[in-house]
Amino acid sequence: MKTIKLVFQEFLNEQQAQLKPRTYRGYEEAISLFEDCLDGYGWNSLNQEEADLYDELYDEGKEFCEIFGPDKITSSEIGEFLDYFMIRKVAASNTLMETVGRVIRKFVRWMGEKGYMDSECYEGAAMAVDELKGDLAKVTELSALIFDYIRESPDVDFEEIEDGYFSVVAIKPGELWVEGYIGQTGLIGPVIVSEEISSICKEGWVISLMLGKVGESWRMIESGFVYQR
Repeated sequence: MKTIKLVFQEFLNEQQAQLKPRTYRGYEEAISLFEDCLDGYGWNSLNQEEADLYDELYDEGKEFCEIFGPDKITSSEIGEFLDYFMIRKVAASNTLMETVGRVIRKFVRWMGEKGYMDSECYEGAAMAVDELKGDLAKVTELSALIFDYIRESPDVDFEEIEDGYFSVVAIKPGELWVEGYIGQTGLIGPVIVSEEISSICKEGWVISLMLGKVGESWRMIESGFVYQR
């Protein structure tokens, strides 16, 4: 069986033969980050028999990508990489975010062409990449904009405070309406923001926030990361 690590190396070898060195370095970095993500979190999707094998070989010094084959790369793993690991675990620039999205899309297509993914898995993985890769840089930019907006906002007294993950359900210039992502709260809004923030934000995105109510509107008090779903 060809392991994920060997498949990664095969992909990189082919790209290195076709790309300029500077472009190839971006591919190498993107694949390295994906490997780190799988080594760190891929074991979560294993069944009991696979988990026992993983524990045994991990104790011998092997990582997830050195144990399992490319069948363990599905839309779930890609989604976790693009919409969690890259956002929360990697302090990436917009340029790196764009590179990673582009490289992973090409890698998935290559996997399908090589037969490392069956047609059903390929379709799901390609859909996940297409859904997430285009806005990777934008969610990073939005996180920074929200942080700066909060830092520059004047201190006020709040009548009520809500804290958690909020899904954006409606947007108007300078205003957002949100609701608890996992059912903590109902509709909250309008949340006053800059027009730059509202122009970048998209319905369905999830933002980690502390919100305070002032009169009939809400203000952002603290923020964390922005996720596409």
